[in-house]
Amino acid sequence: MVKLDHIDKKIIDLLQENGRITNNELAKRVGLTTTPTLERVKRLEREGVIKGFTTLIDKKAVNRGLTVFCSIKLSVHQMGDMVEFSKHIAGLPEILSCYNTTGEYDYLLHVVVRDTNDYEKFLRSKLTQIPGVERIYTSIVLSVLKENSKIEVNEDEATEE
Repeated sequence: MVKLDHIDKKIIDLLQENGRITNNELAKRVGLTTTPTLERVKRLEREGVIKGFTTLIDKKAVNRGLTVFCSIKLSVHQMGDMVEFSKHIAGLPEILSCYNTTGEYDYLLHVVVRDTNDYEKFLRSKLTQIPGVERIYTSIVLSVLKENSKIEVNEDEATEE
């Protein structure tokens, strides 16, 4: 685990709020000059704390208005089958996230498509064609109550054991 001090945490917090903040503004807000601030950001990237920068978009504005969660159960749980499943999933742009989970199902997929017809096409021509998929349970999102990508970095939490 990477050791983070209060300035690192403040940098992480500010970058999560606005990934386009200038280094000058970031430095002012954390109370450092620009060079040490930039060095800290680069170190956080190098150490894998900051994995990258992205842009959040309105799904409906780009004609991807339907969000679906799919629970997937595999028929076999051999490592080779799971690796093969992972390869198939990685190649499907409709899937935003894939989580290996505990419980009745093995994977939870976060899927974004145009509409129900588009989802049906995706389901029939792609998901059901992946070898080893035994069962697919679909939940269609009716409305979004909360959607956030910011992770709270707790000042009081132990950062190293």
